[in-house]
Amino acid sequence: MAFQNSAIEGEADSGLAAESGFFTWDIASNLLYADGAVADLFGLDYHTAERGLPLENYIERIHPEDRPGVAATIHQTITTGEPEQQSYRTRQVDGTYSYVMVFGRCFRERSGVPHLYAGIVCPVSEEPMLTRPLVKYCLTAYDIAVREGNKAVAQHLLAALGELDWMKPDNMLAN
Repeated sequence: MAFQNSAIEGEADSGLAAESGFFTWDIASNLLYADGAVADLFGLDYHTAERGLPLENYIERIHPEDRPGVAATIHQTITTGEPEQQSYRTRQVDGTYSYVMVFGRCFRERSGVPHLYAGIVCPVSEEPMLTRPLVKYCLTAYDIAVREGNKAVAQHLLAALGELDWMKPDNMLAN
């Protein structure tokens, strides 16, 4: 069965890429192999991405403000073996930035040396709220307040989250 890729066929939406894509980075050779969807999400040529590009070509396409966090997360994933989950902005062909969510993992040789780093890149329509540190901290504090039975603190934290344009799920305390 042949799979078609909208980025290859020229059917990609002019805005956000329509699909998620896969990548594999050979760490030793520093070549990242990606499918058409990943190439599209990073504003790169599909055929070149398929044959492998240095990681730096992808890093250059990440918003300058997001690069330090992306690099730190990749480093942490390689050193700890824990899976990666992060969101950042990538530059499109037209120069605009779009958000992506990335899930990745580092695979090691039998000797324990990091060898391959593979994952999936998913387009998202806007900045995922849970990737913003202040939202994460407020949600953690909210959970503690609820667990401790401190409704007043929980209400104040919900108000603070509202100021951060965070949408409250139905199962949380009412204001």
